[in-house]
Amino acid sequence: MPEKKSFAKIGAIYAIGQVLGKAISFFLLPIYTGQLGSSGYGQLALADTVLDFVGAFVICGIYSGYYRFYREYDEKQRRTLKNTAINFALILAAFNILLVILIGKPISEIIFKFDNSYEILILVVIRSIIVQFVTLFMCDYTLNYQAIISVTTNLVNLVLNLALSIFFVVSRKQGIVGVYKGYIYSNAVILIYLVIINYKSYKLELDTKMLKNMLKFSSGLIPGNIGSTILTLSDRYFLAGYKSYSETGIYSMGYKFGMLIDPLFISPFKSVFTPYKFEIWKDDDAEEKFNNMFDKYHFIGLFILLGISIYSKIVITIFTTKEFISSYKIVPLILFSYFLYGKADFFNLGIQIKNKTYIDSFIMFLGGASNILLNALLIPKYGMYGATFATVLSYIIMNFAYLKIAMPMYHVKYNFKKVLYFYSITLFLYIIYYYISIKNINLFLECIIGFILLILYIVLCLLFRLIDKETLKSYYNKFIKKINMKFNI
Repeated sequence: MPEKKSFAKIGAIYAIGQVLGKAISFFLLPIYTGQLGSSGYGQLALADTVLDFVGAFVICGIYSGYYRFYREYDEKQRRTLKNTAINFALILAAFNILLVILIGKPISEIIFKFDNSYEILILVVIRSIIVQFVTLFMCDYTLNYQAIISVTTNLVNLVLNLALSIFFVVSRKQGIVGVYKGYIYSNAVILIYLVIINYKSYKLELDTKMLKNMLKFSSGLIPGNIGSTILTLSDRYFLAGYKSYSETGIYSMGYKFGMLIDPLFISPFKSVFTPYKFEIWKDDDAEEKFNNMFDKYHFIGLFILLGISIYSKIVITIFTTKEFISSYKIVPLILFSYFLYGKADFFNLGIQIKNKTYIDSFIMFLGGASNILLNALLIPKYGMYGATFATVLSYIIMNFAYLKIAMPMYHVKYNFKKVLYFYSITLFLYIIYYYISIKNINLFLECIIGFILLILYIVLCLLFRLIDKETLKSYYNKFIKKINMKFNI
């Protein structure tokens, strides 16, 4: 295990990998939107919905169990643990492929309304299996803090996917089938490489006790994964059914930008805050420390939220076609939904220290059920805007559930009045931007106005004493230090 000081370097490597990965992924946008159009992009979004749902079952997430029990065994036993996971996954993968061959056709016609629905379902299952095998083989590198290998492998996969997507979608004109072939072949190349370098340690063995422990852990995560999938992606299915694939595609584009707050802010924040909260929760001044982090979460998070909301239209205009431009209007609410979900880390400490993690699954299911009901009520009349509000309301319900159920287990008196000021400033500035954006002014001028609004956000936070100058100065110094370090990690 690396020393504490090296965790910052490991985190920096993963952060750089995420940013580069997102940059490469953006090159796929003009390919997909240009070749598929809004209707085809909507069909792709629906296929991805099914992919995420299938992923919860396909090999029972056995890699999660392997990840959990890896540290409990010595080197020799770890090989047995890994071989047990691989061999079980192979058995289950063979069963899944046989199942989709036998009963996949009628199921595909119910799930999809495409001409080639059966072919797409087969590709969905194959992609899910290959991706999860790659994840299983990559666990060792993550567990041993080999961040460079993990990040490099992922980036190579993305570059291969980009090249293959150009070939199948642009050159061969294979549409969604071409998109999935690109994913499958790129991941297959990575998987073959991983199999070759792990071949010597592989044995045909299956330890039932190890398997039972891994399955008990990984299967317990399935309900939460299903709830998360329903919450995140069920709106596409409702949109496709009640409205059109075209509207589903436009909505999915806006959702894609709305999700950017997770890799750019929420995940990095959690990587710091999660270990920190377990370190300070017993301290006499814990409440003060939690409120300090709560303020930082809102100040930085809402700044990033506002920035993505303002510049999403410009990026969508540059990287996609005209029919997708209206998708920028739903970006702020999707961003806010994920921002709310990130706040759950402040409220669920009681659940975690009392080992009642099943409550997380219950709250996730509550959010998923609320999302289904709200989608059914709002989408028929309001289309993608109804889907957006359904998403926001679902996350609000989940936040309320955390406050009522989890907070009493470990109570912290947060300054919610201050939060209202943060929200009011952000909303006020976005409304100004929105009324400017609908005037369809020059993109460069819109970019300048956006920058001014972001500066105003900082100024207003200072004026209302939501943040002090010393804290702001410390943020600036840390940012400059990271810029100066560049990639010297």
